[in-house]
Amino acid sequence: MAYLLDEAVACEPLGGGVQRVELTTDWNTANGTPNGGYILAVLQHAAMQHAAHPDPLSIAVTYFRPATAGPAEVHVREVRVGRRVSTYDAILVQNGKEIAHAVLSTHDWDKTGSIEHTPHAAPEIPGPLECPDSPAFPAGFMPILDRYAYRTNYQPGWLVGEPSGRTEVLAWIRAADERPVDALLAGAMVDAFFPATAEIGHVASSTIQLTVHYRRRPESLWALGHVVARHVIAGYHDEDVELWDEQGRLIAQSRQLAILAE
Repeated sequence: MAYLLDEAVACEPLGGGVQRVELTTDWNTANGTPNGGYILAVLQHAAMQHAAHPDPLSIAVTYFRPATAGPAEVHVREVRVGRRVSTYDAILVQNGKEIAHAVLSTHDWDKTGSIEHTPHAAPEIPGPLECPDSPAFPAGFMPILDRYAYRTNYQPGWLVGEPSGRTEVLAWIRAADERPVDALLAGAMVDAFFPATAEIGHVASSTIQLTVHYRRRPESLWALGHVVARHVIAGYHDEDVELWDEQGRLIAQSRQLAILAE
């Protein structure tokens, strides 16, 4: 079965570390531009075609300018191949301009260490099948939100015109076509929740930098996202995300810096 995300990040090798991709509007945000998590997934997928290890470990993306629908290229460079961790550069290029730059580290989850320390468990919330579907968003509000299904046990205040002032989201998420969660989908998911800053009256923002740390190979259909925007200063806001699987295990962590639309 061809899943939506896999079709949206599909790439064609052109040689010399260059991958051709076709960007789509299906993952656009309220700004009318491609979602940052989608662009991250495009870069990660293209870079993984050159990886010496099977699993992404971390990816850090800096966004230079918005992408548009249509053809683009990802230029991948091997930085270092190590015994345990390898590193790659990936640059998204469109119409002769650099759109975004990623640094990807890879490894093998079957060859990791055994040291563990988990200071807190997943947030307490009923399971996805016990939570109601989230209220429908306004028609055409954000194409990105149509790529996912959401469930939570509370009513977001901003959706009923009563922003709570608390910049936090706790919700279950899955792919709309029920694609199982893996590192590619997890990387897209961390930037796919309804915006925490909506609870202070600001829906649209543009990501400047997004970093994702992967913490295991997921085995889940649904993921639980805990999203917190802690500080909004001079129009810039941070956003931290923890992504947990249905067994209560941490899948990924992310942090981004974004600028709010005026």
